[in-house]
Amino acid sequence: MSGKTIQCPCGYTLHGHTDDEVVRAAQEHAREVHAMELSREQAMSMARPD
Repeated sequence: MSGKTIQCPCGYTLHGHTDDEVVRAAQEHAREVHAMELSREQAMSMARPD
C-alpha cells in the first residue's frame, strides 16, 4: 500500500493514500476514540510514508 501511515500512541494504525485521507482518518479517530481535536499539522507531523 502506498501513501501515509500514522501510528496512534494508543496502538491504532491509520492509513491514507493521500495526505488528505490520512489527516481525515486521524482527525476522525482522535474525535471518536480520544474526544480530542487534531489539527492537520499535528496529524502530518505523525504521518510516515508507507
